[in-house]
Amino acid sequence: MLNNKTIFEKGKEYLLGFKEINYEILNGQIKFPEKNKPKDKSMLFKKMIEHAQNRQGMPNSIGDINNLITFLYGFNPDEVIENYDNWEKLFDSINNSKYTPPGRMDKKNKRNYWVIFCKSIISIAEYLRQFNDITEFDNYVNQFITNIPDIRLSLPLILKEEIFGYQFALACDFIKENISKDFVKPDVHIRDIFIGIGLSNKSSSDYQIFRDVINFSNSISEEPYSVDKLFWLIGSGKFYIYDIEVKTNKNNFIKLINKLNGKHNK
Repeated sequence: MLNNKTIFEKGKEYLLGFKEINYEILNGQIKFPEKNKPKDKSMLFKKMIEHAQNRQGMPNSIGDINNLITFLYGFNPDEVIENYDNWEKLFDSINNSKYTPPGRMDKKNKRNYWVIFCKSIISIAEYLRQFNDITEFDNYVNQFITNIPDIRLSLPLILKEEIFGYQFALACDFIKENISKDFVKPDVHIRDIFIGIGLSNKSSSDYQIFRDVINFSNSISEEPYSVDKLFWLIGSGKFYIYDIEVKTNKNNFIKLINKLNGKHNK
């Protein structure tokens, strides 16, 4: 049976098998993007707002959130809360202004993207009110980073409950891409690969996949972000930092690992 470190290295070998990919590109793509980490509370607020629209079709309706800088007081969450008691006031402020967003604003339709987005913005501002600055937020996040996966997954679960529109996977993705290298997202590609090669059970929930990826990372002393990104690349083939896309096939990778493990692929 292959150990976890060998599986990880086989994943690298698989991606390096494409002529477009070399060590520099692979390592650059699986390294945590430090530049994404918010430098202050306003940047954190803005990034959380950007992530709130990370669902199919929503960005086209919302447009460039930089156009909302005046309505959001320079992306200052404390001022947003001081000036808007609820999402309706924010919605009306935008809707009654000279600004015309790309998508239709329909206050009476709870499924309208602008209704959802305004609710998310207000809930994010309310959540961030507990932190005086970015240092306090970083210290808060660090409390969740232990070798116990259940403690770590508590943070995305909290964001899911506190922020309107944030589901567990979306919360994981936000933390992973912007806050800490110690988190992962139970993406469909990672789920398929982990279940396919026997690292997770077929009935595993998103929470269990999260635990399994963290435990896998701990077992090979690799950053969870790098493990997450490596298997995601095997599934997607999207080396977006370098504007490269290769035609990967996660099923072929699963078959390769299972063959090396002496398992029969159905």
